[in-house]
Amino acid sequence: MDYFSILNLKKEPFSNSPDPEFFFQSRQHLDCLQKLELALRLRRGLNVIIGDVGTGKTTLCRQLIRRFTTNEDIETHLILDPHFSSSSEFLLTVAKMLKGYKPVKGSNDWQIKEGIKQYLFHKGVDEKKTVILIIDEGQKIPDFCLEILREFLNYETNEYKLLQTVIFAQKEFEETINRHANFADRINLYHFLKPLDFRNTRLMIKFRLEQSSDPSKTYTFFTLPALWAIYWATAGYPRKVINICHRCIMTMIIQNRSIVNFFLVRSCIHRVFPNRTKKLKITTAITGIAFIVAAILLSFTKIDQLNLPELWKTRTTKTQISFLDNNNLPDQDDPPYFTASVNRKISPDSSRTSKAAQSPLTDLNVPGNAQASESTSSERYNLPSGNTGFPDILGKIKLRPNQTISGLIQTVYGSYNSKHFKTLILANPHIDDPDLVDIGQTIILPAIPAKLKPLPEKVWWVKISEMNNLEEAFSSLNSYLNNATPIRLIPYWNSRNGLKFVVVLKKFYFDEKTAKFHLKRLPLSMSYKGKIISSWDVDTVFFADPFLKSSS
Repeated sequence: MDYFSILNLKKEPFSNSPDPEFFFQSRQHLDCLQKLELALRLRRGLNVIIGDVGTGKTTLCRQLIRRFTTNEDIETHLILDPHFSSSSEFLLTVAKMLKGYKPVKGSNDWQIKEGIKQYLFHKGVDEKKTVILIIDEGQKIPDFCLEILREFLNYETNEYKLLQTVIFAQKEFEETINRHANFADRINLYHFLKPLDFRNTRLMIKFRLEQSSDPSKTYTFFTLPALWAIYWATAGYPRKVINICHRCIMTMIIQNRSIVNFFLVRSCIHRVFPNRTKKLKITTAITGIAFIVAAILLSFTKIDQLNLPELWKTRTTKTQISFLDNNNLPDQDDPPYFTASVNRKISPDSSRTSKAAQSPLTDLNVPGNAQASESTSSERYNLPSGNTGFPDILGKIKLRPNQTISGLIQTVYGSYNSKHFKTLILANPHIDDPDLVDIGQTIILPAIPAKLKPLPEKVWWVKISEMNNLEEAFSSLNSYLNNATPIRLIPYWNSRNGLKFVVVLKKFYFDEKTAKFHLKRLPLSMSYKGKIISSWDVDTVFFADPFLKSSS
């Protein structure tokens, strides 16, 4: 019986075949695939992908072919083993792969090249098709084949190359390229694949188990220490990870266990990588000793004596556990107004509160107001005196097609930075991988007060509409997508209106007349509710800087 059937899995999760369904879209693999697809569609010519054994080159190769399978305008050809004994053999192989071209028996190399050239011109110019030649195991390519590939790159129009070439090769191919400068100069895309980090190694194992499981059930056979041992033994090389996971699952079944723990992985490592076991024991011993020493030191040390950020010291709730689980302590510059684990306010530290009380914001948009200018420049956030009334979150959004986490951050907060990203991830512990968020998944948008950059002179905004909640705001934004006029969202809160979401033109103006002129020029669907605004309530807290200048 197959082992995956014993574990109630519908298929084998750790097969060593390059099954497209098990393609784990790590950031670097997805980035490589997207760059390749773009280069091929633009018909840029020669592309080279370099990587060590087991980094996923063959899997990428299959994925590339799969993406173009249903496209009738793209013709793909694959050479699995490019080790040819002569240039004639290579040319005949390429000629036979091209549909509709059969070289005459006894043709010499020049005649075969001419036939290939005519075929490529007919396909690329007359039929407007893209012809792609993919070569796997590129490190086996003889030098004379490189010269022929270079000649193929000369088959071109004024706009594009007629033959698109992709070479997947191991690291030794770099030496071959270095010896042929005239070939290296023709490379359009040169991408180097690296092993996975621990996070992506863990996610790849999880992804393969999910792909093999019933959608209604999720099986987790590996403990966290076991995953760490797998990563340490394999250094993040996908092929090695798959092999060791397969052996661990088999051992788990044979020993009648229900979980793969650290010690089971270590015994499997000893069989697969015997030289790594001793080092793993040493590393484990050192790590254990370090934890024991740290625990002893902490037992004799008061928390106030530790050199921790003030923000960390003031948080004595379960929020600390949330930060530790994410392997990321908060920066001192992070906004201290949102907690990931509990739905309540954590007040700013006393130094900031007293500072805000000493210099309250009187008017955010009055030129020459020294008090307002001083307070806004000295404070990182727009925090009115004594105000802690704004909510913890701005709202929730279900991810739509073509939406991304970074896109949501840009839309809601006006700009994307690491602090926005970090706080949002803390607010959404259900997100395992921010790059692989499913359509329809609910995303919580935390309330992050904006760092204001007010201008020394008064400005006017053209307000198109104002909503009470985030979902309405996104619906409003989507309704204006067909208009060419650039717009943006500004979430804000004050004691009079509560939480509001205002849609304005991206560009603001330095006189009221110009603002009114641009309001009148808007389509009726946008202008009938529009108005000009030039000031905000004294206690307004912005969650996107209204003074951001538009590049459009």
